[in-house]
Formats: sequence, structure tokens, C-alpha cells
Amino acid sequence: MRILVTGASGFIGRHLVAHLRERGDDVCALSRGVDGAPSDLRQVGEWAGWPESLDAVVHLAALNPARSDPAARDDAALMEVNVSATKAVAEAAVRRGVRRFVYASTNLVHPLTSEPFDENAPEQPQNAYASSKLAGEAAAWGALEGGATQGVVLRLPPVYGPGGRGGVAALLRISSLPVPLPLAAPSASRSLLSIANAVDALRQAAAAPEAAGGTFLVCDGEPWSLGEMVAFARQEMGRSPRLFSLPTHTLARIAALAGRRKQYEHVFGSLVVDDSAFRAAADWQPPETTEDGLRRMLRDLRLKRGGRRR
Repeated sequence: MRILVTGASGFIGRHLVAHLRERGDDVCALSRGVDGAPSDLRQVGEWAGWPESLDAVVHLAALNPARSDPAARDDAALMEVNVSATKAVAEAAVRRGVRRFVYASTNLVHPLTSEPFDENAPEQPQNAYASSKLAGEAAAWGALEGGATQGVVLRLPPVYGPGGRGGVAALLRISSLPVPLPLAAPSASRSLLSIANAVDALRQAAAAPEAAGGTFLVCDGEPWSLGEMVAFARQEMGRSPRLFSLPTHTLARIAALAGRRKQYEHVFGSLVVDDSAFRAAADWQPPETTEDGLRRMLRDLRLKRGGRRR
């Protein structure tokens, strides 16, 4: 296939471009402001370098700041990049006769819940970023309506792997510390997605005929709790788990007294998806286990720590 990837210089984008090229696809990597591409994707319709005869556009470009970054609370900036720019790219795809438009969204458009959920679950974005991604979904579908370009939305969970950041990377770094952690009791379970599985799913979303018109959740498979991830990481390091039990209601009370209730819910709330719809529609099975994905990330973190010591 001939595929345009936006956000090609980002974490997922870099891996996706490499994955597509390894499969023999013709990849057009678009990074804002690079090689003549517009620095503002809202102007992409005027871009003279738009490639001809594209089979698909995979739209990854987004503003996804860290929670501590003031930009995470800048609704206007989030809407400009994640909604207006998405609409512009989708409109350009329709005008240029692209067969498939794939939009990478987030499972954070759904609320935390103790039970597994599918695509029919209520939408209740957990933060401003998730709100902008849900609005981006609506903008994409609106731009595609009435045209020949087919749409697919993938709501991704946290994507982890070599070079990644976020909660999984932070938890693995904490696991390397020689301190006991209060995670032996049953704790939050989360669906995860390794970078190898993410790029394979995105490629399949661009290719599978039965996926057209769908919004899908996707994940590695079985969820993992925080304690399971720490225990696995420490086992891979040749250490004992060093976990102890502290009831979650005790942790919740401590967090509330410290004025950190929302942070507690973000860390200890469960978010487990049922991705059977995507597996059936796209005839997809993840090529990598969570164990192998975590091992690759742990090796990358060890290499980086070794480089800093030198």
C-alpha cells in the first residue's frame, strides 16, 4: 500500500513508518514543518506536496502533553491540533481520493470502570486531552461523510515500548528501585498495548475491508495490575517482587487527606477493554505478548541507564 503517516516523528509514528517499510509499503512520512510540510496541519489542504495515489492516511499527529505540562489544560491549543487539524487532514484525504482514513484516538474517552467494556460503553472523557480526541473523532467522521474515503477510528490504551514515556515507563523505572511497594493486594487492572502491537493494528486498520466505518478498542490481550507489572519487572531484573499489602481504601483515604483524590483515581482505577470487535472485523491477533513487550522496554531502559553511568 501507499500510506501517508502524520506525526511521523512521534513515538508511535517512528515505529509505524519503520514497520510499514519493513512490510514493503510505500510510506510518505509527514512531520509538521519538515521537508516543506505545513507546520500547522490546519493548512494541509494547501500543501503542494500531498502525495498522489494514496491508499490510506494514518493520522497520528496530536497534542498530547504530560499531565504536569500547562498545555494539558490549554483547551484552545488541544482543540486546534486534535480537532481542527484532524478535520483538515480528513478533508484533504477526501478531496485527494484516498481510500482509507485511520484516526488514532484514546480509550480515555471512556470513564474508569471496574468491569471490562466495549465500544458501546458510555463516553465520558477523563481529561481535556481525551475530550479533544473525542471531538477529533466527530470532526473526522463529519469530514468523511458523503465522500468515498472510508474511516476507521482506533481507541488506543497506553502504548509502551522502547523510547516510550508515560505511566508504564514510570512504573518500570520505579520497579528498578530497591524499595518495597504497597501493591501486593489486588489493584487496578489496565489494558495495555505494546508498540509492536500498536503499529500492526494500525496497519491492519488501514487494510482490512471489514474494518471500514468502525470505531474500535484494541489491546494486547489480558489486562495487568500494577502489582503484576512490578513483580514481572523485578523478576526480569533477578530480584524479588518486594510487594506488601495496603488496602486500596486506605490508600484512597490517604490520597483524599492529601488532596490527591483525582491522582489516586488515575493511578489506581481500572480500565479494561474488550477488543473482540476489532479482532473479528480486522482479522487481527497481536503479534507480541505483553511479557515480550515489557521485556523489550526493560532492556531499553537498562541500556539508557548504562549510557548515563558512562
